[in-house]
Amino acid sequence: MITGTGTGATAAPAATPAAPKTEEKKTAVDPLKEYNEQLGRLRTKIRTLQDEETELQLQMNELNNQVYAPVVDQAAKDQALTVVGAAQQRLTDIRRELDVTTKELQGLVAQGPPKPVK
Repeated sequence: MITGTGTGATAAPAATPAAPKTEEKKTAVDPLKEYNEQLGRLRTKIRTLQDEETELQLQMNELNNQVYAPVVDQAAKDQALTVVGAAQQRLTDIRRELDVTTKELQGLVAQGPPKPVK
């Protein structure tokens, strides 16, 4: 009977370590999948920033047309100039963020995907 108790005690601890190993496999992230997802996120962010940049540039062109129209009253001109100033600041911020994101993507691509671990 002592042997049976020892076997039961041994079986219980053996089952406990097996569970965390299974959980580790489930929670472990595939490095290649994570790399590809990060590339996708950066590319999406770049496209979004480029779209915002284009939209702001078009708005600024329209506002500049209003400012330099042949017939324009001073109040409309002042209002358009104020909006142009804010749009230029936002455009500068977007271009800075676009530059940083593009460099981050280029660095990630230059680094390449992670090597498989054997």
